[in-house]
Amino acid sequence: MSSLLLLKTRPQIVIPELAVRLGLNEALLLQQVQYWLSETTSGVEYEGRRWIYNTIEEWRVQFPYFSESTIKRGFNNLKKFGVLNIEQINKRTHDRTNYYSINYEHTLLSDEVKLNSSESSPEAIRTGQNDLIDKRKMNRSNSTKMTSSNGANCPDLTESTTENTQEITTESNSSCQVHAEPDYAQIVLEHFNKSTNSSYRDGKTTMGHIRARLAENYTADNLILVTDYTTAKWLNDAKMSDYLRPKTLFSPENCMEYFEKAQKWHEAGRPACVNGRWLKPGEVAVDINTVERDTTFTKIFSTGWRPENRIQEIAKEMASKSGLGRLNEHAGRGAWRAIWQQAAELAAKEVTA
Repeated sequence: MSSLLLLKTRPQIVIPELAVRLGLNEALLLQQVQYWLSETTSGVEYEGRRWIYNTIEEWRVQFPYFSESTIKRGFNNLKKFGVLNIEQINKRTHDRTNYYSINYEHTLLSDEVKLNSSESSPEAIRTGQNDLIDKRKMNRSNSTKMTSSNGANCPDLTESTTENTQEITTESNSSCQVHAEPDYAQIVLEHFNKSTNSSYRDGKTTMGHIRARLAENYTADNLILVTDYTTAKWLNDAKMSDYLRPKTLFSPENCMEYFEKAQKWHEAGRPACVNGRWLKPGEVAVDINTVERDTTFTKIFSTGWRPENRIQEIAKEMASKSGLGRLNEHAGRGAWRAIWQQAAELAAKEVTA
């Protein structure tokens, strides 16, 4: 009697040597990319190469035994090894589709090279075991490009062109403990609440926006960066702080714009935002006491007045050098505000020096 689990669909086959060099998960993923490139008419021509694309959900249909994070990690490893090119070749800002192309010239894909295990080998770079599959995410995509085979209801999983049926097993698989996949959406929400002093709960609307962005190839780190950027910009702004909410930051209309700005902010060294203005490199954030500033202006030219702190000392010296006393009151007050700002920054730098 034949088992219902044996050859119900065409098998996914991988050459053992490729699995040794890249890792079993990575070899399976790469072989599937090879199928799409060589056995189908899918994809586009770009920069002299053929590129194909599948969404993460469509890769999940082809690899139902892999979790989303396992697939993403496998593709990231292949990209690090240099055997797989992954780019968003459509330059339209709203299209974040990943396209895949194999670097056939890479030595790891040569049938001549023989690699020994070392700290610099792909085997040492791989980050390990499979993650558990979230059964709630197992719904098949209606837009999948897979077709049925042999009348079965399962997706037509592809085979390589190499006839090699050698079984690939590892003795350690039977004893490895598989850890549950972390809830990245929950990690993002917890960071958001901590950064913004909020208490948003794991509700359908709040988490729906976060999970939707994660499904679009944003990572948890990307969404945390968006949180850090908008918090730095809005938290101390009485008007804008009300917009620090997941619905605003992670909506499909806003998230891409905020993420692009957050990347530039991060590359600039994550400057602080004071009074709606990003500080320049080396600039010190200071709180201006407007009452003290205006009161000092009325006293600065009084006979016998002496500065009471370092800011007043610096401001008095700068005012004397600038000829502030020769200006009329309106122009003088405007110049004094700039002088006081500079004096406060210089005093702050002296403290931190």
